Amino acid sequence: MTESNELYNDIAVLLRGIGLELVDLHVSRNKGSTQASAVVYRAGGTGIDECSKAHRLIQARLEVLLGNDDFQLETASPGIDRTLRSPLEYAVFAGRGVRIFLDDETVVEGRIASSDGATVVVSTAEGESVVPIERIRKGKLDYSQEGR
Repeated sequence: MTESNELYNDIAVLLRGIGLELVDLHVSRNKGSTQASAVVYRAGGTGIDECSKAHRLIQARLEVLLGNDDFQLETASPGIDRTLRSPLEYAVFAGRGVRIFLDDETVVEGRIASSDGATVVVSTAEGESVVPIERIRKGKLDYSQEGR
């Protein structure tokens, strides 16, 4: 397991304890300083309070894990039109509206019903569509699909 996976897993467990999901974590080091950015999510909505709580927890944990207090941390919510970057994100955003662009130029629009890492089940106007992850060229959260 790489250091980045260990950091991600450690921070993800910590955030689950306060009802948040870690969507993305990037840590980079340059000339003795460290830059970190985290994207956190809560199903009921991710506001300033959630980001602030996450920021305090992540900052304290990174200070311990990295042994470096010379770093900057940015903590944010995913936004309403986030590009989905990993299979894990489809599971995290279950229930949210999505627009998925497939390798054959087909577009699937609806709500994410579930995801197991290999497939994404999308509830569409026509019924449920099972989309293999390897066929996805791009996926984006799509708030307009949530009112349907």
